Amino acid sequence: MENRRSFLLKSVLALVSFYFMGGMRRIFAGKIPVKTTKPAKALVVWFSQTGHTERIGRIIGHRLSREGLQVTTADHRDVDKNILPGFDIIVAGSPVYYYDVPVTFKQWLEGIPEIKGTAVASYSTFGGPGHNQHNTACSLSELLAEKGGVPMGCETFGNMSTFAPTWSTGRIERIVRYRHLPDVNTYEKARKFAGTVLANVKEGKEREIDFECTIFTPLKHMGTAWWTKKVALDKHVIDKNLCIQCGACEEKCPVGAINISKFSIDNEACIFCVGCVNICPVQAHDMVFMGKKVYGFREFLKRQDITIVEPDELKKS
Repeated sequence: MENRRSFLLKSVLALVSFYFMGGMRRIFAGKIPVKTTKPAKALVVWFSQTGHTERIGRIIGHRLSREGLQVTTADHRDVDKNILPGFDIIVAGSPVYYYDVPVTFKQWLEGIPEIKGTAVASYSTFGGPGHNQHNTACSLSELLAEKGGVPMGCETFGNMSTFAPTWSTGRIERIVRYRHLPDVNTYEKARKFAGTVLANVKEGKEREIDFECTIFTPLKHMGTAWWTKKVALDKHVIDKNLCIQCGACEEKCPVGAINISKFSIDNEACIFCVGCVNICPVQAHDMVFMGKKVYGFREFLKRQDITIVEPDELKKS
């Protein structure tokens, strides 16, 4: 368990590294040839809680399926790591979590077996104007490349933010400014991305992945989630009177911090993704952030009369 001293030390080291290295610009391509230019099987895997990242992943999978590939699409928590070497293409997607890939998805990718020569691609989803979304997508490709994957592309997709403390503390305008996202253009971009990745694979045309030098590069190493939770989170418990024990929050909690049978939350293990608040259908998670009661994404959509436009191919499936 890390304490404040270790976080401060990490923060200082990150800033020093950022200053002397001029940020991070990493390129990986051409190290390993792609194992086949005639792909037959593809896996699209993601981390998603409110549905934005999953929606993009399913569109990518649908497009690859239309091109004749046998496609598996799933949340990474529902995928056996050992099956990954059996795919010709692997696409990984995640939201931007405190300027980076969600820690649990990163750990999952670090634990997959070698996939030498497998074509890989990545995408990130981000709320509002976004922060470090390109580098987040690059990080996913890098994690796959470290296992022997051959990068074929990375992309980013914007949507309305789902970080509940933002609207709950009164900053609604910065959220509803992007209420139209994702839209039909977002979905068309996802289809084109899938087509480009497939074309690159068939041509054996790996892509160089460049990390951008941004002010957010050091911030992702500074324990932002931990500090936010410690400084601004006043309360987080489960209201027994409201909870219907559906188990959705327990199932989706990425670190297993929720025990719904005991109405308990391990606040030390919690990584403050706020997914439980967003997922709960009855607002039973009693969270107070900076003195304000936090309400979830479903409730926010209802209060603002917002309906997310679904892509045509997912309506039919």
